[in-house]
Amino acid sequence: MDWNIERVVPKEMDIVSSELQRLSLKYHLQRYHVARDWLGERFNGRQPSILDIGCGTGFGSEILAEVGEVLAVDMDEDAIGYAERHYHNERTSFKVGNADAQRFLESLGDFDAVVSLETIEHLEDHYRYLEWVKKALRPGGVFVVSFPSTFTMDWASPHHKRDISRSKASRLFRDCGFKIIKRFRQDDRLDMRDVLFEVHYNKTMPAPQLSQWIRIYFRNPYLLALRLYQITIGGGILLAHQQYLLEPIRAG
Repeated sequence: MDWNIERVVPKEMDIVSSELQRLSLKYHLQRYHVARDWLGERFNGRQPSILDIGCGTGFGSEILAEVGEVLAVDMDEDAIGYAERHYHNERTSFKVGNADAQRFLESLGDFDAVVSLETIEHLEDHYRYLEWVKKALRPGGVFVVSFPSTFTMDWASPHHKRDISRSKASRLFRDCGFKIIKRFRQDDRLDMRDVLFEVHYNKTMPAPQLSQWIRIYFRNPYLLALRLYQITIGGGILLAHQQYLLEPIRAG
């Protein structure tokens, strides 16, 4: 399975010659390690039931299994097949399913923890998804969520349905009945030379059509100004992600 910007495959990635792949792998592993540590502290030796939704190729599910039993879900059948071959163990099981499908979500049952890393920006209805997460958590349960907190719609559309800033995230979680317990932030800048290297040598890199770029920048000219600033003056493309540990606000 080849690596691309939306699919991390640690055992297949070139972290020696590609700075973009090195940073991508570093960030994805770090997010799962933070989630594991948060859950370990939260449940204090008790093994929680964990749902890893949007698990991709399963490398992070293996990390979460260090603290509990994991059901890992992704809509990509090839990714789940890869996960079952490389990361299956007695504490981890994998399942194909779409986080946008409400009936599927409701069939999963309830959990002590839901982990949803780099998924919420892909969903058609993130409000409905968060409402489901709240219902799926058992008493004392927690939600671990991460997402890009800089603009991505110029290169990631149509895969990304939205960009979520830190201020938007705080309002979103409050409106959906969650309280923020912990935060974790990742920031870095990627030199344009590293981006161009990846585009040239990695044929699995998605290349948005020119019409997409024109449409995004025509509707949001400030994005074009910000992107040009990053490329020419700002020191490179900004990579920024936020991660939160949330718990539901229970009535009464």
